[in-house]
Amino acid sequence: MLKVKTPNFIFGSFYTSLKNALLKKKNTFLSYISKLTISVCLFLLKKRYFVNVELFQLDSSMKKKGYLLFVTINYNEDSSSFNNISLLYKKGRTRSYTFSKLQNLRKTKRLNLLLLTSMGVLSMSEAIMYKIGGIPLLELF
Repeated sequence: MLKVKTPNFIFGSFYTSLKNALLKKKNTFLSYISKLTISVCLFLLKKRYFVNVELFQLDSSMKKKGYLLFVTINYNEDSSSFNNISLLYKKGRTRSYTFSKLQNLRKTKRLNLLLLTSMGVLSMSEAIMYKIGGIPLLELF
């Protein structure tokens, strides 16, 4: 029987897989699933950073641990792409940005942040447009 051992911090594993794929200029990578990784993948797919996101089931007898995400990164020059990312979310030490803090950050720095908000995963500009704050997850370069 196949045993799948998932990491304690699944979003950190997703970030590491994505970062390694970007550094090695690979088009695809595999990651474990969680609600947060699926939300981030769907957001990046919607913004055309990713071309394709597929969910594979390894074993039907396993419930949550039997799934993997197979992600294809978009390296097309015509649409959105990114060269690097940095992790801002730390498990257990989350900090939240209010709407006014996001406005101040936009005025002083040119940042492209992904935020976890009450409306799901949003970019910094979308959060400002909806006048809500959130927890920063990733910074895209």
